[in-house]
Amino acid sequence: MAENTSNFVKKRRFSPFFAVFSAFLAVFGHFSAVFAEKSPPGLPWDDPPPELWFPVGEEIDYEVYWGVFMVGEATAKAEWLERDGRRLLSLSLKAESNGIVEKLYPVREWLQTILDPVTFLPLSFEKDSHEGKRHYRELTTFDHAAKTGHWKSLTKNKEQTFAIEADTRDMMGLMYWIRKEPIRENETRNYWMMTDEKMYELIVEAGKKEELKLENYGKVATIKMEPKGKFNGMFVRKGRMFLWISDDARYTICRATASVPVASIKIVLKKVRGPGDDFWTREPPKK
Repeated sequence: MAENTSNFVKKRRFSPFFAVFSAFLAVFGHFSAVFAEKSPPGLPWDDPPPELWFPVGEEIDYEVYWGVFMVGEATAKAEWLERDGRRLLSLSLKAESNGIVEKLYPVREWLQTILDPVTFLPLSFEKDSHEGKRHYRELTTFDHAAKTGHWKSLTKNKEQTFAIEADTRDMMGLMYWIRKEPIRENETRNYWMMTDEKMYELIVEAGKKEELKLENYGKVATIKMEPKGKFNGMFVRKGRMFLWISDDARYTICRATASVPVASIKIVLKKVRGPGDDFWTREPPKK
């Protein structure tokens, strides 16, 4: 069993299980009518924070399973970030292995997208990944006005410039953007997103409502969905993935499964923390 677990983890990277979504509207940056210079992104830090369609400060904890074995944990977090006196939005995901996987092939992964909260378009995306003895650290920056993106490896002498659109989103940003206008039962939506320095068409097909049982929340109403990716008009086939999204105002991922040739991967919502007084953050009544 230990040998099979080690071989699997070496072949599969953790990021695809957490990163399933990302694409859409708004023009990045404004131009001064007098000087024709791009204004700084974000809002003045001292101004009241804008109201978004999800609570900033939200943290969602997940457990990661390989078959019946719990092999890792992950936390998605949204928080305000001050940079040069401006208010920006940070969306991050931290994942790490545990148990037998941690001993055989430890995995640590940190993803962060920094966005302009006015346009909700990405300014940068950073990935810091440790897989066994391997270490990857990459930074992607976006210039929507010039329609260019720039990727750079911070651990190797590699970089690349690529074309984007004026409304290009990355996968982290799209995860939260979709929550603005939830996909409903039996509906199909198309999005464009950037990942791995390429533009993908993401097709999300929603099925019927399903009741899902979560350990800390009991029965939860969800909508089951299947995301499918296209590159240059061709479907990208690397197994199938399904998502269960809560059918409520928070519209959060409760469960995700991915079928790959060697196993079945599953992530399950464990706990929602942060602001709000709803079903997810309210303390259960004492017995």
